[in-house]
Amino acid sequence: GFETASTTVDLAGNKGATRRETERAAWILSKYGGHKDAAQAAAVDAAVLHLLAGPAWQLGGARGARRVRASGDPATVRRFVRLMLRQSRASAGPYLASVTAEASDVGGVTSVTVSVTDGGGGPVAGLPVTVTSPDGGPSTPAAGPIEAVTGDDGRAQVRLAAPLVGWRTVTAVVGQVPAHLLRVRRPDRKGQAAVAEGGARRTLVASALAAVRGPQTVTLAADPSLLVVGASARVVATISGDGAQRTATASLQGPFASAAAVHCSGAAAGQVSASVTADGAYALPSITPSGGGYFAWRVAVDGTATSIPATACGAPVKVRDRSSVAVSAPGTAARFDVLSAQVTVTGLPFGGPVEVTTSLYGPYATAGEACSGNHQDVTQNRPGNGTFTSRSFQVDQPGWYAWRASVPEGDLWLGSTSACGVVGTLTQVQ
Repeated sequence: GFETASTTVDLAGNKGATRRETERAAWILSKYGGHKDAAQAAAVDAAVLHLLAGPAWQLGGARGARRVRASGDPATVRRFVRLMLRQSRASAGPYLASVTAEASDVGGVTSVTVSVTDGGGGPVAGLPVTVTSPDGGPSTPAAGPIEAVTGDDGRAQVRLAAPLVGWRTVTAVVGQVPAHLLRVRRPDRKGQAAVAEGGARRTLVASALAAVRGPQTVTLAADPSLLVVGASARVVATISGDGAQRTATASLQGPFASAAAVHCSGAAAGQVSASVTADGAYALPSITPSGGGYFAWRVAVDGTATSIPATACGAPVKVRDRSSVAVSAPGTAARFDVLSAQVTVTGLPFGGPVEVTTSLYGPYATAGEACSGNHQDVTQNRPGNGTFTSRSFQVDQPGWYAWRASVPEGDLWLGSTSACGVVGTLTQVQ
């Protein structure tokens, strides 16, 4: 005797019920109208008429009071009606569901929180929730569907396995949600009252994207691995990740006195960075070390939404400094004097030890002939950079003498020889 049900949110044209009153009536019918209890059914009937049928049908109106008395248990019905009206005032209206999915690492779990609020923004407890992630990996019990129920805070929490790297869609279906639309069936016969359905519930669907982070790989190669101070060093980093734009930062750690002492913490000789995207080898900007020693490259690649930050240490670099040696000789002397010179050594990273050879050439008739032919040598073991007095030479012939000092090549420095035959390196013996 009734037509197919249609939904409405506003009965303003029917006895003046407002949109809000219609929402409240729909909520009461949905929440309480599906239970087969006589007192509750009478209370639903009275509460709906109170909201939709005009002043005479309100709880204190003539028709409303008569309707409640006809139930046979007016006290209970009135108590139920007041409860339903109070609750509908707080909760009626469209319910909302939202999903929050935390990022996770591959092989771990994605934590999902489903929140449901009523028409007044309050939490809704006791609603069944089903969570699935169709693109989150193989179909396993941990990947969904997972059933849960909202708690007193309106939330349901589940954990989904995260077997695949990338973005996954997490979908929550919330059932048994009270409706805010009134389902009305019009009668087939003219003059007959329409009916409003009780117990009509709806379903909410909400989803969110969750990131599953995977590892990145970083391998390093020094280019070059051996250089001299003043030349540039760089590192080639081969990186694989998710292909998103991110920053790679390289630092040249050191210097260290030996290869065994190299590590990637502490001070760095410099730091550079560059943007990387797709998988491949990236030659990062160069750094020019200011001194000799052993170094190591450290490269840190930023993480992205779906990749974990990665760091690599290695690609050792050996930088050789340039040693320097100078001689300061006495300007004049007499026959049979014992002579020595001041020798200054610089440019030895981390000191020595080093063997310094001091040579005395001569005698010559003129200063222009100096620095060739016969000479005397003395070698001294020195701890490193600094100025010292050479061992002595005895001169028994008059003429011009020339001084020269030399430093042999070491592990971390190039060899050097002082100037000879210039001012400060000549001694005239009379």
